[in-house]
Formats: sequence, structure tokens, C-alpha cells
Amino acid sequence: MEQMVGYVELNTIDRRNLSASVSRVIVSPDERGRGHGTSMLHRLLEIGFEELGLHRIELRVFDFNESAITCYEKVGFTREGTLREARRHEDEYWTLVQMSVLEDEWRTGA
Repeated sequence: MEQMVGYVELNTIDRRNLSASVSRVIVSPDERGRGHGTSMLHRLLEIGFEELGLHRIELRVFDFNESAITCYEKVGFTREGTLREARRHEDEYWTLVQMSVLEDEWRTGA
């Protein structure tokens, strides 16, 4: 029996600028560390660049989510900058890292 191990979204698709954003990258806790996130992101980039003809795919991730950042870098994303204390969570602020991958970078690394 097949079981869902994760979920990822490609959204905010901008047809004029040929760009989109990755969001909600979720891997079931008992399935983490098995390469599912990397596989899902490889497929998402393939869809974005090959099927949709995008030029740029970006995402934002909390700076403390080191395992996610490592996964994103592994599939070709590059850090572009930091959005300091951009999200409020209860009584504290969390910082985001902005990352992206361009079509030509993906093609040479694929």
C-alpha cells in the first residue's frame, strides 16, 4: 500500500516574469532524513523549468531550519539574502532566508 510521505507547493506563478515560489515543503516526521524532500524538490524544479518554462524559482525559509536550508542548497538553491525578524511568533520575531535557483543554474547542475 502506498502512503504519502510529503507535500510541496509551487505557487505565485508569474507568467510575465516566468517566476514562481516554493511553499509548504512538508515531510512526515517519521520519513525525514530519507531523501524524500530532495526527491520532491527535484521533481518540483523539473516541473517548473521543463513543463512550465519558468526562469526563476524562489523560496523563503526560517534561518533556524538548517536541515531545510541544506536540502534546498543540495538541489541548487542559492542564498540571496536575509529578511531580519520578518515574522512574529508569539513574543519573538523570526528571521527568513531568501533563496532562489535560476533555470540555467538548474540545467547545468541537473
